[in-house]
Amino acid sequence: MAKTRKPPCELLLPGTHVWQSWTGAEGAACVLNGEQTAEGARFGKEAQRRVLALPTVYFWALPAWLKGQPEHLRSMALLHLERMGIKAEDEESSVQVRNMQGKEGAYLTRILALKDLPTPLTDTARLPDEVTLHALCYPLVQNSLTIFRELGRLVVAITSGSQLIYCTPLSANKLDGNALAELNNICLQLGFQGVLGRLESIVLWIDEGDVAQIQRVTGLTAYRCDMPAPTMPERGSSLIMPQDVTAERQSQMRRSKTRFMALATGTVIAAAIAIVATLTSLALQERNLLREKVANLTPRASRVMDHKKAWHEAAPAVDPTTWPQQFLLHCMEPESSKEASITHWEWTPERMNLRGRMPSASLALEYTQALKSLEALALFALNGPPVVIASDNSATFELKGGVGE
Repeated sequence: MAKTRKPPCELLLPGTHVWQSWTGAEGAACVLNGEQTAEGARFGKEAQRRVLALPTVYFWALPAWLKGQPEHLRSMALLHLERMGIKAEDEESSVQVRNMQGKEGAYLTRILALKDLPTPLTDTARLPDEVTLHALCYPLVQNSLTIFRELGRLVVAITSGSQLIYCTPLSANKLDGNALAELNNICLQLGFQGVLGRLESIVLWIDEGDVAQIQRVTGLTAYRCDMPAPTMPERGSSLIMPQDVTAERQSQMRRSKTRFMALATGTVIAAAIAIVATLTSLALQERNLLREKVANLTPRASRVMDHKKAWHEAAPAVDPTTWPQQFLLHCMEPESSKEASITHWEWTPERMNLRGRMPSASLALEYTQALKSLEALALFALNGPPVVIASDNSATFELKGGVGE
């Protein structure tokens, strides 16, 4: 049965003189993938997890005995850094605190504080998923003092048991008497602080220095060996992350979001244009079909209009409800119309005007009121001026009105 291939992990670390790229599985020894330059390095494209091991010069790696409750170690570590004049942000990405051992309410703690230095990446297109201290990538010898080089600079790492408790670059360029004096001074300072355990040996991962002189000056057994291959850090073993990496990742996320929004907007606009173009094409097709239908119907429509006009002209003669005589007969329906003398009568389907004379004003009023109340004439909303009484007591009246008034 075929085994599932683990995703490749890439580890960038400072070699003796140049940056190196290593690959391997988590928690296992790595294989050298290639060397880059002394000025900086960049990650490859294939790795699915990327770890950047920064040189010691980028960190304060200090041990301290802290008294108090375990949950307060971080706060006490920040106070310890402040007393030493080291400014550090109270963030997990800037300061990492590890409890190494405890004794009578006190805890030997390793404080790893990140300095504010630019990350040595020559290409920020691919950023690290985790950042750690270079010395933490190696299986260090127990209770020993290990000397090696990072990009040409001497570095010393001290362990308590199997755990790294102190790491710093040396000011000396060569492993000579000055460097040995500096090592003795470091051990003396750590001894005063009570954080230095029993050292058993000095391990040299460099082809420098006189082993006999080192043993005579330090009083420790010294031996030389090849620098082992680094071990790929376990996922989540370090929460350290430089601010410029965090800022660049946020910038990349903003740019990615902007590109996504632009792409989405472009897609929506393109879809809208396609829909509009499709609807326009369909509308043009429909318009052309309608034009063809109109062209076919135009001769017939003109004949229909002629027929309609002829019917309108003949309507009064063929429609009993629109005969002028019919409306004149309606005007004669009231009983008082027998005494009326019609002097003027005008009628159209939209308007009617009626004037006449009555023997008396009362008959004139009675007749005009009767006409207003006739249902057949209600469409015209008849109205008129007051009755005019002549000298012989006869009266003239007028009623007029139109449809919709």
